[in-house]
Amino acid sequence: MVYMRSALNKAPEVVGVLFGLVLFYFWLIFIDKIKMLFFSEAVLVDGNKIIKAQYWGQIDQWLVAGLILFFLIFGHYSLCSKNMSRIEKNRDIIGMKSALIGFVLWLFITIISFLFNITVTYSFNIVGGYITIIFVYFLMRKSYI
Repeated sequence: MVYMRSALNKAPEVVGVLFGLVLFYFWLIFIDKIKMLFFSEAVLVDGNKIIKAQYWGQIDQWLVAGLILFFLIFGHYSLCSKNMSRIEKNRDIIGMKSALIGFVLWLFITIISFLFNITVTYSFNIVGGYITIIFVYFLMRKSYI
């Protein structure tokens, strides 16, 4: 019975994370639409007109993968903040802020490396971005404690 009550208490948290995943999916659609609207070109291939968006390598990779942590934490916070303690709320707020700050910092690095024609592998790009987010998270947590 205690296990059942505990599982029911966790249900809003799981729904919050799933809500964050849905928001992340909308972010991906938004990024795709922006690229197709402003950064695309029409190419003729065998008499067929194909609209193709520009590919920016590591910038595109980070735009797609970089904000998933933010959206997961945001979904959790938005649906569960009424029932959370102050410590849990602060942890989620610090997580969201550090995810955004780390995302922007790593985005600048990817833009600079792209402009200087420095090719970065996908795994290094994503791991480097998440390490940046974790570093910012620990810096922010240290300053809040």
